[in-house]
Amino acid sequence: ANYGQLVGHGTLRGAVMGFVDRDPEPEEMERLKDLLERELRAGAFGMSLGLIYPPSAFCKREELVELAKVLKKYDALLTVHMRNEGPRIFQAVDEMLDITRRSGVHLQISHLKLMGRPQWGRSRELLDKLAAARREGLNVTCDQYPYTATSTSMTALVPKWAHDGGRAALLERLRDPSRQLKAEIAAEMEDRGGADRVMIAGTHGCRPEWEGRTVAELAEELKLSPADTVVHALDCCGGRVACIYFSIDEGDMLNIMKDMDIAVGSDGYGLSFDRSITITDPHPRSFGTFPRFLRLVREHQLMPLEDAVYKLTGLPADILGLRDRGTLAEGRIADITVFDAERVRDTSEFTDSVRKPEGICHVLVGGEFALRQGRSAGGRKGAVIRRESGGPV
Repeated sequence: ANYGQLVGHGTLRGAVMGFVDRDPEPEEMERLKDLLERELRAGAFGMSLGLIYPPSAFCKREELVELAKVLKKYDALLTVHMRNEGPRIFQAVDEMLDITRRSGVHLQISHLKLMGRPQWGRSRELLDKLAAARREGLNVTCDQYPYTATSTSMTALVPKWAHDGGRAALLERLRDPSRQLKAEIAAEMEDRGGADRVMIAGTHGCRPEWEGRTVAELAEELKLSPADTVVHALDCCGGRVACIYFSIDEGDMLNIMKDMDIAVGSDGYGLSFDRSITITDPHPRSFGTFPRFLRLVREHQLMPLEDAVYKLTGLPADILGLRDRGTLAEGRIADITVFDAERVRDTSEFTDSVRKPEGICHVLVGGEFALRQGRSAGGRKGAVIRRESGGPV
């Protein structure tokens, strides 16, 4: 496959400041900007923000405005996992729109969604807010994965202040948890739908018998509260627990899916189908996102097939500024997928995710077959792609 990179804001912060909950000093801010500029000159497509993940979560808005101005100078992307996707999602969108307004940067909101029952049914309001920002002249695009569950580490349930100092400091706090720590874990879990909607997906070999079970089920077995169960699980596994959170309404998912300014993105990993390598069941988005999108479009009659294909190809190419691929035209690079429109579908399930999709006939990368008649053509195709302009604009 082809591969392009973003610069992680958390990576920049970690390199310059370490894993600390404070603002950068003036000289540190200059170093952050210099490092970002160096990577943009090397061809990175932009900077990614994970604003619920320390150390990125420790930053304030002014820091992001300054870095966004560097991105704007290079016509590069600012992609964001927003600071909140649940009870405070509209405030989180407002924060990002303010940063966009003050810097002129191209904002790309990753995996747009509304998490938790209190937000269900508000997708039209959310889409209207983004449409209003575009009418104002802001450059705002998004992507979405077609699932009603999210996936991230169990540590996302832990408040950001408990991460100050890095993993060792977090584990120390978990070994003797304060009442406040447990209360904030419980509140975050409720925001995501409750303990019965949080499923343990992977423990890196630490507690394989927990995998595929919800926090609520594990709490009952261990005779602990859900919050104490989270603390116990993270402590036992050294903070390395992957979870799936069933916290999205299907109606909102389909409503967002229909928006022609929103591309499809897996938010997944390049995982192997070899069960001796991928021994757990990660979120099925890593294996089925794009065929699932096409199946849902077909089953719910969401849009014409050509619009669905555009959301998978031309739109993401436009967002990334790729002018040599993304559509079928003479002179373009031949990255092509041939599929059966009536048969294409995902087969991955949450408890059995390492499964290949159906209905994909051929895949060509750079004009060479990577998949022929549904079978691997062998060899390694693709290349590392650089942003087309490595310098300031």
